[in-house]
Amino acid sequence: MRKSQFPWILAIFGVTAFVVGGIPVLVIAIVFVAVIYLLSLRVHPRIRHGRCGGTGEHRGAVFTWTHRRCGRCNGGRLIRWGAGRWGSEPIRNEYRRTAEARATARRNGTWR
Repeated sequence: MRKSQFPWILAIFGVTAFVVGGIPVLVIAIVFVAVIYLLSLRVHPRIRHGRCGGTGEHRGAVFTWTHRRCGRCNGGRLIRWGAGRWGSEPIRNEYRRTAEARATARRNGTWR
């Protein structure tokens, strides 16, 4: 996780909950954040791929108008790690199929 992506609002929320009400309020805050996270996995199961910026293509270094398909993602969007485990059934199945296909391609030496 990059420093800019650290969820400061969650850290401040947790510290404030602990200072205001101690351990019981902190536990309630953690449960609240966990429920919100699980709902977020259902509503927004995908993220942009970091290397290609969600475009699904890599630009050429010399001829910048040219591009090739991104070899590490499927069209620029990836299923979030949590959605692959706790998301809806179709998302979990797609996550599993994609991981198996990627592992098979790497074993066969055809993943790039």
